[in-house]
Amino acid sequence: MAEGNNHTSRSTSRRTFIATSSLITAGLAGCIGFGNNNDGGSGSTGDGGSGITELTYWHQEGVPHRQKQFEKYTQKFNQQQDRVEVTVEPQNWNSVFGKLTSALEAGKEPDFMFSLPAFTMTFQSRGALVDVSDIVKDLKKNHGLFENSITPFQYQGGTWGIPMWDMVFLHHFRTDTLGETNVWKPKNWQQWSQALTKVGGDNHYGITLPAAKNLWTTENLYTLMINNGAYVYGPQGKIMFDTPETVETLEFYKKVFKQASPPSATNWGWAEWERSLLQGTSYSTNGFSSWVRSLEETGLAGKFGAIEQPYPKNGQEGSVHYVNDIMVFNENKKSAIAEFVKFLHSEGVYGEWLANTEPTLYLPVTKTGKNSKKFWNHNLIKKHEKMVRTQFDALPKASLYGFRDIHVKNNTYIPSVGTLEGSHVLGEVAQQLIVNDRSPKDAASWGQNRLQNVLQVDKSNKLN
Repeated sequence: MAEGNNHTSRSTSRRTFIATSSLITAGLAGCIGFGNNNDGGSGSTGDGGSGITELTYWHQEGVPHRQKQFEKYTQKFNQQQDRVEVTVEPQNWNSVFGKLTSALEAGKEPDFMFSLPAFTMTFQSRGALVDVSDIVKDLKKNHGLFENSITPFQYQGGTWGIPMWDMVFLHHFRTDTLGETNVWKPKNWQQWSQALTKVGGDNHYGITLPAAKNLWTTENLYTLMINNGAYVYGPQGKIMFDTPETVETLEFYKKVFKQASPPSATNWGWAEWERSLLQGTSYSTNGFSSWVRSLEETGLAGKFGAIEQPYPKNGQEGSVHYVNDIMVFNENKKSAIAEFVKFLHSEGVYGEWLANTEPTLYLPVTKTGKNSKKFWNHNLIKKHEKMVRTQFDALPKASLYGFRDIHVKNNTYIPSVGTLEGSHVLGEVAQQLIVNDRSPKDAASWGQNRLQNVLQVDKSNKLN
């Protein structure tokens, strides 16, 4: 297996780890409505001599209605059998990595925890995780686990995360504005930009495209990089950012921002982004569907459609996606953890659980879930069925930095993806491009050097 970055290893200092992790979690707290004030507890419990295996798990779903569903289905599991007793302890994305690091050092970590690809790889690189290949193999056999959901967790001879649900970027647009233009739906970037510039004016904008140092900007820029065949990492995990494809992507990004996006989006976060859509001042966005629930409370309900991300001539389909997984810490209780995982993935539970927890955003990662009547019969999903089905169409083509085609092909191990995501370097590139008005060529060169310095990874030999 190729070693893409040997600077992030099990010898990483606690101070460096916590600093990097804090950056990652701070960005994700607003990404999809995460965050809570619950500090929660920590630690695994034994059977207390009762013959019952006691499990404790953490999740970071801080929105009250999501927390309620986690508690509800955990109790359902506890009530239907008498071998395993599960306790859920909600955490906070802004502090969970530091807290987990301390818990691991003290031997008081949870038995398992809900996570995301970059977080999982960071802990795996420290030797903290249990290989869950057998559990994933069982889910694939019994429920048709989608291959694209497994990819971000397979490296170094094991599988380190159990896929639980997926989330994917689409292009969401106003059907009564963009949908009425003569170039909709766009077949390439040229038609897309034409449509976006046609509908703006009088403090209304064709798209909200960000240029701030945050995760939202990282995701937007990287999605367009995927569409144009641009990369952060080369096939062996070295930095391969300063390429003609990246320069072309930055040129298009700057053009669309200047012509069709709110100028103040240089310092916007998730709250401003959502507000621009719900108040009707922005007519489109590249993003998740986390705001659809709030849309129902406005006069714009029913006026949004969604398509897969437009891509340039000779480009490729795709966008970013985030597979939410379970990472396991306690090998001695692995079989009990597997029982709980199988329960959540079971035919009578899985689709209903995801639909109730966050409808339209949380997507099943198995054929069983995708075919669940309880999933599709949820009122909000039923109302936005076309959009949700478009998300399913997009998932097989979706990817993430460090897990692209060239990395999978070469079995490249890139644990610095956590630092990439948490440091928001791609957001810095967008700021250099827009705020500091660098040319696309200069911004690509600046980004190459910045990425090498921040990630402590060398330049790819694919670059001259």
